[in-house]
Amino acid sequence: MTQKELEQKVIDAEGRVAKREAVLKKHNSQLAKMIEKGADRFDVSIKREDIKSATSKLAEARETLANWKDKLNTRITRDAYIEANTPEILKDFLENWKQHAIGYYREKRIRFIEYREGLKAKERAARLEALQTLPSLEKYRELYKGRELTDYDLANLWPRRDVDAFLSERGLEYRQIQKKLREAGDQITLKLLEIHNEDEREAWLEKTMEEEKRAKLLDLIGRIMSTVGTITDAAALYIGPEGDINGIIVGTEGKAKIQTIGAGGYNIQCFHFRTLIHEIK
Repeated sequence: MTQKELEQKVIDAEGRVAKREAVLKKHNSQLAKMIEKGADRFDVSIKREDIKSATSKLAEARETLANWKDKLNTRITRDAYIEANTPEILKDFLENWKQHAIGYYREKRIRFIEYREGLKAKERAARLEALQTLPSLEKYRELYKGRELTDYDLANLWPRRDVDAFLSERGLEYRQIQKKLREAGDQITLKLLEIHNEDEREAWLEKTMEEEKRAKLLDLIGRIMSTVGTITDAAALYIGPEGDINGIIVGTEGKAKIQTIGAGGYNIQCFHFRTLIHEIK
């Protein structure tokens, strides 16, 4: 969650607290007037229950507000920590990764759409073949003779079990296609497919990758500082042509060799890397 989103959570929580305070104040005012006018004890007891309930809800709202404030303060503290202790070259390294990742997911979304359309075309072709060859579909051959068939026509051929078996032999039955799509996709790509407005899609991708960059930076800085202490010299670090970062880093407790290993392989979602930190004795 970004700092801006946490700030909005605090604002919303403050609004709920103000609302609960107003409700409690109203109940207390009503109770005072009821007592002043000598209201029935039963009515007074009901109003006291209202006050009890409103007090409890106010306490819950205040607790929620306190939790969101704590999270916001933690975020601000960590961001200040990153800014104060991270050499620019490490920021550049992860910013390069972020831009690479954004480009990767843009392209993967397009490739996924093309793959999905390809499967759809293969399924349609297989249904046409089933219509032309399966004995049990002979009645449709007469019914649809000389007619351009729609996807709806082809999806409603009976007996369906015969069509499904025909498709299954070719790996094109509905569940087989869904499995292929799940294997070809990933959480980020599938989310991008859900967002049809391009500006909204780009904004979501930017925010998601920025948060991932921040998480990676926190992890990297934490591991470096646990080895060398507070960083004092990063001049010997360099970013290679593949976006990898390597070299020597010096801190108050010693120095270490930084080595980045890229990770690839089947169905790797995006460029992955492992940054190794070897203490130099």
